[in-house]
Amino acid sequence: MKIKKPLLLISSILLSQLAGFVGAIATTPAIPGWYAFLIKPSFNPPSWIFGPVWTTLYTLMGISLYIIWSKGYHKKNIKFAVNLFFLHLAINSIWSVTFFGLKNLALLS
Repeated sequence: MKIKKPLLLISSILLSQLAGFVGAIATTPAIPGWYAFLIKPSFNPPSWIFGPVWTTLYTLMGISLYIIWSKGYHKKNIKFAVNLFFLHLAINSIWSVTFFGLKNLALLS
């Protein structure tokens, strides 16, 4: 794949990472305290793996956004997909803030 719009690629990745950063602000302080004492299943991965995995996922999401967005935001279906993507990012960040920041499991049920 040839990168025709490098600024759009960088922006797409940074916007995706920004959502992860917002979530991390709420998540990081809760890991050693509140989250550590939750009852979790036996297959729960170790806490240290979440940072690298989520960073990779948000980068891949940014690349995916770039691939779609670069096809032309003026097209109705592209605009819908990009807007849906941003809605997803917002909900993802809100979930992290609600779960880890507010420690409110009732809002998530």
